[in-house]
Amino acid sequence: MINELLKEKVWNSKCNERFFQYLKDFTNEEKCEIIYNIMPHIFKKGDDESIASAEIILICATQQYFDVESTHYKALVYYRLGELYEGYKENFIKAYTAYKKYELNNVSFGGVHGILLRILLLRDDFTYSEEMEKELNLSYGETDLGLRKDRLYENIGTLIMAQRNNDEKTAEMLKKRIKSIIKADEYFFLDLVFRKDATPDYLKTPERLMNYIKTL
Repeated sequence: MINELLKEKVWNSKCNERFFQYLKDFTNEEKCEIIYNIMPHIFKKGDDESIASAEIILICATQQYFDVESTHYKALVYYRLGELYEGYKENFIKAYTAYKKYELNNVSFGGVHGILLRILLLRDDFTYSEEMEKELNLSYGETDLGLRKDRLYENIGTLIMAQRNNDEKTAEMLKKRIKSIIKADEYFFLDLVFRKDATPDYLKTPERLMNYIKTL
């Protein structure tokens, strides 16, 4: 049934009704996992109605499916909710709230501080805060995939700290590095051909980010 729903060009309220009916036979843990796995396919449709339907599913999950033994399942839902608000609504305040709840419930995944750093930078329009500095320092110790997105926001955070410390030499070096990361994204199709794993190494660049890059 899921595959039939995913074939729909637009995931609408009728799809939601059928999907919720389908979920009734599963445990709350299974429901959270199914929602986590299906969300990227709904996001990919990209239209407003599909994104609105995805938001309804995720919010419903937080309200009805969180009677679970492990907080891992809550983390799965909050992570997708953060993705939705960050990448498809560009509501960075709500994205930060979702990712913080992901952090509080996460028991399985790394890279949390890199995520929070990115969202803080976007939420606060690339200005300094003690919270940003804390997440930046914690992100340095994380083992992540080393994708351009991770490197980009970490370098931006480091630049903001260099500017705060009046370290002009380091700041100029970081500005050049940030621009080169953005420039390299133009060649991501080559990366997809030559990378050994299946993780796309390209940037989703919010308008707020590009406006900031233009000021460098």
